[in-house]
Amino acid sequence: MQVIDLMKDLVKEFGMGIVFITHDLGVIAQTADKVAVMYLSRVIERGPVRDVIRNPSHPYTKGLLAALPSLDDLDTPLQAIPGDIPSPLERPTGCVFNTRCGAKIGDICSTEIPDFLDISQNHTAACHLYSEASK
Repeated sequence: MQVIDLMKDLVKEFGMGIVFITHDLGVIAQTADKVAVMYLSRVIERGPVRDVIRNPSHPYTKGLLAALPSLDDLDTPLQAIPGDIPSPLERPTGCVFNTRCGAKIGDICSTEIPDFLDISQNHTAACHLYSEASK
């Protein structure tokens, strides 16, 4: 936490930006203004950190947040994202998350790479759930 506090002070003092690459969503929530969620080296959701954490839109982002332990109920088992992570050398066609997605809506997810679509101001997700083509 001391290192993070030092980095935040440097950002404020010098008006600079820092890119954090981490799996720790707690660090992101405490330090970042914006977040880009990645799966298999592809950005799948991006936006202001508070918007993405409070209103996760991509099924992977929802799964990440659901997998966090709850301090209110330490006896609740952690919720894992189902399925196996594909090899980055053999990415699935279509949406990179389609082989593990519980919200998969048919062939479009496994054949077409989704475009980024607006969820709210400056918050976008690359998911067919929000496209007109899937409706």
